[in-house]
Amino acid sequence: MAPSAPVYIVTGASRGLGKNTAELLLAAPTSANIVAVARTEASLSELASKYPGQVETVCGDLSDYSTGVKAVEAAIAKFGKLDGIVFNAAVIAPVATVGTVDIDEFKKLFDINYFSSLVTMKAALPHLKKTKGHVVFVSSIASHEAHYYGWEAYGASKACVDHLAATLAVEEPELFFVSIDPGVMDSDMQKEIREKHGSKMKEDHIEYLMKVKETGSILSTAGPANVISTLVVKGPLELNGQYHVFDSEVLSPYLKA
Repeated sequence: MAPSAPVYIVTGASRGLGKNTAELLLAAPTSANIVAVARTEASLSELASKYPGQVETVCGDLSDYSTGVKAVEAAIAKFGKLDGIVFNAAVIAPVATVGTVDIDEFKKLFDINYFSSLVTMKAALPHLKKTKGHVVFVSSIASHEAHYYGWEAYGASKACVDHLAATLAVEEPELFFVSIDPGVMDSDMQKEIREKHGSKMKEDHIEYLMKVKETGSILSTAGPANVISTLVVKGPLELNGQYHVFDSEVLSPYLKA
């Protein structure tokens, strides 16, 4: 452990975008300390073994609000401070119309995608104020595009995430908050969409998602992870509270090769 190194929490850190982001923060030149949060203990242990002394793990489901709070407590107990958070963990199900959705499933999605972030932020704010910290919320174009048929639960939760970032930027102007859309990535979520939810979506949408995978034009997690890992370290206050797609012109300085 490097006591003077920055300390970040990364949720959904066991795979995909979250793991890629965590590893970029752990590697030089940042050499950060990470509290990695996920449901898969084996993957978290693997990350901790790869970066000895730099990783504290919290294994748990974020639908249990105490999981995020434990991550904040672990950062302070293990590393003595907290410099930033990447809220990456999210689920897509239930994919259903408003007329057919299971409301309990809808609520559970909100617990994971939105309320866990809200509760964690409340616990983290006193510590982030000490470091003038940075927070990145992973969002989606579905937060403001209603044509994603069947994605009401997911899109609504991401709209709340965007609003949370904007609200916090007003309430805590010395801290940094941003909401980032990582695009259509080659992720487990996209695999789940293709394999489980296509019949509940508009045909042109699922055909598009199938096509980008089959043609190899689907994005890797590398580009979004580069942007997110850079912004959680040194995001500028002029972007505070905003929503951006990761490869937008305004974020081009942060899209490292």
